[in-house]
Amino acid sequence: MQTGRERAVTACRAVTACRAMTACLNAESARRFADVLAAAGFEVVSEAHSTREVLPMLRQHQPRLLLAEAVLPGGDGVSLSRDIVAASLDLYPHVLLIVPPRLALPGLDALDGLGAALSEGPPTPDGIADALTALEARSTRLPPSRDARLQGLLDRLGVPDHPGREMLRCAVGLVWRDRSRLQNLRDRVYPDAARPLGRTGAQAERAIRHVIDAAWRTGEIDEQQRIFGDTIDARRGRPTCSEMIAQLADILRWEG
Repeated sequence: MQTGRERAVTACRAVTACRAMTACLNAESARRFADVLAAAGFEVVSEAHSTREVLPMLRQHQPRLLLAEAVLPGGDGVSLSRDIVAASLDLYPHVLLIVPPRLALPGLDALDGLGAALSEGPPTPDGIADALTALEARSTRLPPSRDARLQGLLDRLGVPDHPGREMLRCAVGLVWRDRSRLQNLRDRVYPDAARPLGRTGAQAERAIRHVIDAAWRTGEIDEQQRIFGDTIDARRGRPTCSEMIAQLADILRWEG
């Protein structure tokens, strides 16, 4: 049976290096969190002591995981999680909030849609590994406001109701959360986008290409031009899978 460290390393190696950041009330708490993260196989790249410090550090260091106390100077962990997904980042970290037992925070029911999870009591390597595994399994999901925006864009482009549309939606969610996935769609996007529908990565690529072709045959050219502008090679006439995924993810990232 794998230890907490082994499971955490396995979970994060599937996507990127095991880089983490802490957000704690004081230096003593930060040291405790750093020790647990190191035991779980993470490299701690920065530490914040208030909510206002978090976003600049996320942009600079791009950690995969943010381990944060649920109450910090400047706000609580739920508000911080909302601020993170509302920001424009190349990598949106998974957020694990450490909450003292019996502490009630408003808005906890929204955490699932924010790429965040809750853990009561002191963090442990096993707890971090379990949380990361669960959060990675939900990494195709966009926050509700971003998902609604994406669905509207797909409708405007004329993307038909087809399994390829759902796999495109998942692919955009993955790349929105981590733009570096664009460097290897075949290994880091298509298999994960296909998994919820029980398909393979190759099937996802073909299905996404199919719905793009269908949209550009029957959709409104003016709407497509408004969304893609001059980013498409005029000789080709339609976006590639990579261009489609990248453009939609960037619209969500920069326009919300």
